[in-house]
Amino acid sequence: MRLALLAVATAVLVAGCGDIVVEGSPEVSEPTGDTPARILLVGDVMTGRGLARLIESDPESVFAGVRHLIAAADIAGANLESPLTGRPHTSANEHMLAGDPKSATTLAAAGFDLMSLPNNHATDAGLLGLVDTIDAVVAAGMQVVGAGEDHHAATSPTIVQIGDLAIGFLAFDATGVAQTAGEQPGVSTWDSQTSPAAAAALRDLVDVVVVSVHGGTEYLPVTDPGMSEIADALAEAGTDVVWGHGAHVNQPVQVRVGIRPAVVATSLGNFLFDQGGSDRTTGAMLEVLADAAGVLAYRVGIAEHPDRRVEFVGWLPPEGDSAWLHDSWWNLVRSIPGESGGGVELDAFRYGDLVDAVEGDITGDGNLDLVVSFRRPHRTTPFMELHPEVQWADASGRSAHLGVYVPESLREIWVAGTVLQPVAGFAVCDGALATIHDQLDDPTIVAGGAWVWNGFGFDTAPDIPGRGTPGCADVDGDGKTDPVIVDRS
Repeated sequence: MRLALLAVATAVLVAGCGDIVVEGSPEVSEPTGDTPARILLVGDVMTGRGLARLIESDPESVFAGVRHLIAAADIAGANLESPLTGRPHTSANEHMLAGDPKSATTLAAAGFDLMSLPNNHATDAGLLGLVDTIDAVVAAGMQVVGAGEDHHAATSPTIVQIGDLAIGFLAFDATGVAQTAGEQPGVSTWDSQTSPAAAAALRDLVDVVVVSVHGGTEYLPVTDPGMSEIADALAEAGTDVVWGHGAHVNQPVQVRVGIRPAVVATSLGNFLFDQGGSDRTTGAMLEVLADAAGVLAYRVGIAEHPDRRVEFVGWLPPEGDSAWLHDSWWNLVRSIPGESGGGVELDAFRYGDLVDAVEGDITGDGNLDLVVSFRRPHRTTPFMELHPEVQWADASGRSAHLGVYVPESLREIWVAGTVLQPVAGFAVCDGALATIHDQLDDPTIVAGGAWVWNGFGFDTAPDIPGRGTPGCADVDGDGKTDPVIVDRS
């Protein structure tokens, strides 16, 4: 059954009865028919100075720890903080960040498809140095945005087609340092009037609008006020993703409501740089899932490069409504029509005291399965005797379990041993469960989770704390429903 909102829980009976800021409630949207695109964005990347020798001698190692994540996206972009040229440094800024033009191949080999060029170091080696940079990036097979041989080239959007989706990119330097393109080469410079207007015009041409902005106060670990004002203007102009960088440290990722919800990153930190300090060797990876109606979901990953090789640390836990897909929790930006197996009322359950029962094809063989959460008299095992500090049973002497059965006959397909975090309710998705958990002697919901069928049992996702409602929705458009936890608190 198609639902107007995310699928609701189907509990029969409940026993005993970032660092990420999300503003506003998810909006309900109808499916567009387009397969969503995965867009991965990172902050500042620099290939010169203290990184030059490593990139020249061992280029494969620099992004080895994150290449699989970059390559998995449909399009991946970075802010290129260093000119790629052999020309002399001409800027009044004493920091010479220029890298070898050949290092563009290292960025392309890492999986990057697009480089945002407007920043305060873009013209450190003069206007011809900027032209060299553009040539090197393009020669490596990547695209550029925000710079060009004249004003028209620098301010024109870069539009990428991913399946049926047109994704448009704009980029601006908000520091005012790099030379603005005119009749001569340069970058696209932020203007409070014309830049939002350019985003609004792009909104009419493409399905998804991404705007890169370089600026803000350096080393500020909270949302930058100036960049926040820019983000508000872009959201009101219809921008879907504000891709900020320049502070060299991570700042919170937020969702703001404009024409439609906009994911805002005022600074994604240093993805690859030679600055010291743990905050400056840590960068964020923002990945968004978007279709023609805008951003569906996003996740934020943390990468570190203390030895100048980028290693992935992990994805940050979600704060609001969440979906489990691509092996991590994603923040849902808007609600998605979903499906869920129906709850089943059993006259009797011979294996124990029923908590919840739902039918669905959890094993993927085309037949309905019956998934049951239940409790039964506790049976002590030698392993349990080795861990007397663990509470294995409730006050009534019952342990918590979950099993998969053939409907009607109740023949066991798979049954879990004792479940330490009791399953109070769940929804059956395609090959997975969305779950909510209580405690053995307290019916209060304390966490949500996801269990994915692996052919022999379940792989479990990390629990996300708090209350919520389990459901199923095809978030990534692959034709299979994914576990979601909504109404989180």
